[in-house]
Amino acid sequence: MVIAREGRVEEEMFLTSFLWEEAKHVDFFSRFFAEVACVPADLGHFHSANYRTLVYEALPATLGQLLVDPSPAAQVRAAVTYNMLVEGMLAETGYHAYFTVLERADLMPGTRRGIALLKQDESRHIAYGIYLLSRLVAEDAALWDVLEEQMNALLPAALGVIGDVFAAYDPVPFGLLEEDFIGYGLAQFQKRVGRLERARGLSLAEVMRATNAVIERDDYAPAVLSKKSAHPFHRE
Repeated sequence: MVIAREGRVEEEMFLTSFLWEEAKHVDFFSRFFAEVACVPADLGHFHSANYRTLVYEALPATLGQLLVDPSPAAQVRAAVTYNMLVEGMLAETGYHAYFTVLERADLMPGTRRGIALLKQDESRHIAYGIYLLSRLVAEDAALWDVLEEQMNALLPAALGVIGDVFAAYDPVPFGLLEEDFIGYGLAQFQKRVGRLERARGLSLAEVMRATNAVIERDDYAPAVLSKKSAHPFHRE
């Protein structure tokens, strides 16, 4: 994969901020568990078989593979696993459910504010993953088969994680309905698959233009973002 030097530097800078934001997310929840919930940090007993399939197995396997195989196919598998499923379905649906509970009951305004900011960060992260996958597929149409295979292999486990959360409660608290959040997670996934499908057969320039068009339509984009400064992984 050949990218202009300026593009490589820009992506390295963005990914550095990506790591920093994820570290802040860990700190946010660690402080909540220690100072508010007063529970041990080890929550492994809540992790279902579906969760372990994704987070204990597929995630470290695909990301770890990049250390020895940075090929476009390996990048596709890693981005599908992390950005499309772990972030784009599990984290996003989890944050949506958590925020919904707190907002309906008018609880913990500080935590609600924190979750709102986390969602903004995750939106940028997911947008970068979609941009990366779109670019890879545009460069090599054969990578669509790799992308589709990885999505089909892991989507059942991702949906299973959402179902497992609701199966753990009887009755489910706060009036939440499993189908609402299964539908939410699946809708977010399908929206992004649609974007990737539209990238098939596009040139790299067309991928960039399409990505910037999405940014300009995004309700979450700051009003100060101009067309000139629109970044391909600002929001998703």
